[in-house]
Amino acid sequence: MKLGTIMTMLGMGAVLAACDCCPQGEVKALSQDKELRAVMDNFTQNEVPAATPLVEKREVELIRLVSLVTQQSGALLQEEVGTALAQGLAPEEILEAIYQCAPYTGFPRTVDAVEIARSVFKAKNVKVDENRGTVTAQSRLEAGADAQGTLFGQTFRDMAKNGKSGMPTINYFLASNCFGDYYTRKGLDLNTRELLTMAILVNLGTEPQLKAHIGANLKIRTAEYVEQAIYNCLPYCGYPRTLNALRLLKEAVAEAASQQGPSASSGTLNAAGAVNVADAKTMPGKDWSVFPVGKPNDAYAKYFVGKSYLDMISKEQVGVGNVTFEPACRNNWHIHHAKKGGGQILIATAGRGYYQEWGKPAVELKPGDVVNIPAGVKHWHGAAPDSWFQHLAIEVPSEGGSNEWLEPVSDEDYGKLK
Repeated sequence: MKLGTIMTMLGMGAVLAACDCCPQGEVKALSQDKELRAVMDNFTQNEVPAATPLVEKREVELIRLVSLVTQQSGALLQEEVGTALAQGLAPEEILEAIYQCAPYTGFPRTVDAVEIARSVFKAKNVKVDENRGTVTAQSRLEAGADAQGTLFGQTFRDMAKNGKSGMPTINYFLASNCFGDYYTRKGLDLNTRELLTMAILVNLGTEPQLKAHIGANLKIRTAEYVEQAIYNCLPYCGYPRTLNALRLLKEAVAEAASQQGPSASSGTLNAAGAVNVADAKTMPGKDWSVFPVGKPNDAYAKYFVGKSYLDMISKEQVGVGNVTFEPACRNNWHIHHAKKGGGQILIATAGRGYYQEWGKPAVELKPGDVVNIPAGVKHWHGAAPDSWFQHLAIEVPSEGGSNEWLEPVSDEDYGKLK
């Protein structure tokens, strides 16, 4: 056996013994360096979370996982897998976050990380659903091009219509492998995978690719949300790459605004890369609506393009939320599921907006308009490009009700509205 192979095996053994969630040992990383451990824990567990309240705890854990895979930190990765399980993440989510690294970091880092995660699962007797793939050899190109098109535009779907023989090799690999083999898998939705891809690229420091994926995330999330997601990479990739990512975010926000016009703004960035919330579009005056605008709808920001605000009018008997959309803001396609009853009623109260069901033309909404949305119907609603919009969202009582959030409304489709 070669010396390099022996050293690799010994190194992996040391990694697997570095955490108390593994049967090989009970020693955590940096157990002999308590001062550095204290600095690291304070920064990662206290300071960064306090500065990034928009990012959901689940997504924070996933960003940490892909950052550690990208930075090849076996000991810390093993700890984080245990932490993620304790935080309620499913083992399938953890594995899929690691799988998402493969097309960007390559197989060697991903394979090692999968082995580390599975060692934790084994030690904790955690069972995993091993059937998460959704494509076949015949369907992976079309499915991948569809995911790619949802995030980056119809051009990628059109390119794949000619099949493998009609595409440059790299474009075929991107559509069929990068997007077809990974983005289509069960365990994580498309929007979450795109957020994790951005985090992976922040850690890698690959600027041209990172800027493109920052742009894709800006179609799904606010600039503030994207900025705070980048800050969650900082403890793992360091300040130079974080500063580079913030600069690219600033450029992407400016380019999006110039391409879409005044209605595109959802916050700008100052010279240091920080978001200037005050530069966002001016809110309507007090007399614009009888209902208040409410607070930033941060909990659901990842399901909206642009900025929205929420004020819960009623939480008893029937849930009634007052939702305000800035110009050009809209939520993703989504479905209200229910075994019995369910659905939603919208009552437009101010401004001008749109409602659209899948396969049907968009319907303009003005104050006083009412929309009855049955359970099981794929739809979206939001503001017109040049107007603020507000509606009441009334939850219809149901049995076994749930919401399924899907892909964003494409720029091509939304751009057809006036």
